[in-house]
Amino acid sequence: MPNLDIPRAASREPLGAFFRRGWPLLGFGLVLAFFSSFGQTFLVSLFVPGMQAEFDLSNARFGALYSAATLGSAFLMPWAGARLDRVRLPTFTLGLVVLMAAAAVGMGSAPILPVLVVALVGIRLAGQGLASHTAMTVMARYHGERRGVALSVAGLGYPLGEALLPLLVLSGIGAVGWRAGWFGVAGVALLVFGPLLWILLRLSGREMDPVRLAEASSEGVDGDPSAAAKNPAGGVGGRAGEGSAMAGGRAADGSGATARDWNRSRVLRDVRFWCVLPAALLPPFWATALFLYQVAIGEAKGWSAALMASAFTAFALTRIAVSLLVGAGVDRWMARRIVPFSLIPMGVGMGLLLAAEGEWGAFAFMAGMGMAVGMGATAKPALWAELYGVRHLGAIKAMVSSLMVVSTAGSPILAGWLLDRDGGLELLLQLGMASVVVGTVLALRILPRRRGTP
Repeated sequence: MPNLDIPRAASREPLGAFFRRGWPLLGFGLVLAFFSSFGQTFLVSLFVPGMQAEFDLSNARFGALYSAATLGSAFLMPWAGARLDRVRLPTFTLGLVVLMAAAAVGMGSAPILPVLVVALVGIRLAGQGLASHTAMTVMARYHGERRGVALSVAGLGYPLGEALLPLLVLSGIGAVGWRAGWFGVAGVALLVFGPLLWILLRLSGREMDPVRLAEASSEGVDGDPSAAAKNPAGGVGGRAGEGSAMAGGRAADGSGATARDWNRSRVLRDVRFWCVLPAALLPPFWATALFLYQVAIGEAKGWSAALMASAFTAFALTRIAVSLLVGAGVDRWMARRIVPFSLIPMGVGMGLLLAAEGEWGAFAFMAGMGMAVGMGATAKPALWAELYGVRHLGAIKAMVSSLMVVSTAGSPILAGWLLDRDGGLELLLQLGMASVVVGTVLALRILPRRRGTP
């Protein structure tokens, strides 16, 4: 019979035992995060020159089409992502892989521009949207007291994809062309990632039906009816006296409901959600804008494109290191104590880029961005579970993912408009630092309250 339990808050499982027992599901999250690379901007951009030449597209026109495709995927994301709360995980994962493969075939065979745009919507939905959403939601849903560690391990799939895939894909495009390159993506999705993900889920031995899992969890802390009595503080990782709205704790609105009862409509009425939302959206917003125009930024600073590309090493290394550290920190101190400060490294990096004249500024900027992205990628999924429980976690995270995709669709337009003007880079970075200050101040609203604080 599938194992319904999740490590309970009352007695944290030793880390070694956690990895020995849970490596299949951890591997599933890491592989799926890696798989999301095929729909991310950094990899899709490698196909852009071939598509522009084939369809006679200028940079501005392709940028507009790309933003439209990204917005299209954002429109579909709340509906598609919420299926993760109702559909068995192997079935959902198979559908995700098939969608990626079908979209890749559409990209490679598109005879006319509208077909290319529809296929691009599918690529963005499957990769940037659903693959990332599923990897992080599963880690947050199944891992209870070791949620932070699980999220940090799965999050390693992102920098691994950024480090390993671009050179491989670029070599493949150079050898067989951009259309055959997309066919290769489809083949790898179906023949490699599909079977691998299915095997890892099979080996995990966990309950794959989200409805049954939620029913088991509602009987007690993490599916154990006796755990509530053992852990009166309430919830997965709940701590007495902190006003936690985590699973098993009282709702923040005083209604007496538990955190597991929070659905999307109720979350939207929670002031804490709107206070922390800028902190959740700002890192991908600014990363998309500044990375897409990294060559233009380098030219404005007098740096070569090769230097800017090499600075991504600092981004990847700091993202990996910080993600692992924050994962352990989430398990020890809660994500609510970490997320409000996650924007600060990005603001410092922007300030250093603004002030720097030497080439070190590129590496300092990328390191700051890597720290902010690493902190957010690990802590944010845990935060939604802490505040609102896991019953509707798929729907809640799908809503946030959709908002993130919308924001990243708009950021290139703002950055491109500013960079075309004198002093645009300075203004862009100043806006970025100002947004960090505002986002940090708002996010402080979610810090746990001490016992007796009104």
